[in-house]
Parts: sequence; structure tokens; C-alpha cells
Amino acid sequence: MSTPHRPSVAVRRTLRKLGLDIRDARRRRSLPAEIVAERAFTSRPTLRRIEEGDHTVGIGIYAAVLQALEAEGIPVCGGY
Repeated sequence: MSTPHRPSVAVRRTLRKLGLDIRDARRRRSLPAEIVAERAFTSRPTLRRIEEGDHTVGIGIYAAVLQALEAEGIPVCGGY
């Protein structure tokens, strides 16, 4: 079993910004959370956790959500 890990303040801040960028991108595209979650093959509660910058969500799920948003043809964010 793995040891619980609490990321540094810098990591938590970066994930929070990424989550806010994801939420803003979804809203700019006028996409309901349910649609984005479905396209990313995840649940609405997990998408909410991503938009909050939850560090316990796997990086693969973050990537799936980014890909689901970029399916609209507009890059989501940069600098990560």
C-alpha cells in the first residue's frame, strides 16, 4: 500500500490553476459538465474534482478531460 502524499504548496497551486483553466475553457465553449465528463469517459463528480485542482485524481484523467475539450479545435491552456 502506498504512503499518503501531500504535494507541496507550489504543486497544489499549479493544479488549482489548471483546474480553473479547464473550467473556464469548458464554460467558454458552452459545454455542460456532463458532456465533457462523458467525452472524457469519467464521471461528473470526478470532473468537478479536476476543476477544483484535486491532486488525488490521476494524471491520465486530467489528460482525457483536456483532450475532450480540445476536440472542439481550440487549445485549452499552455505553460504546464
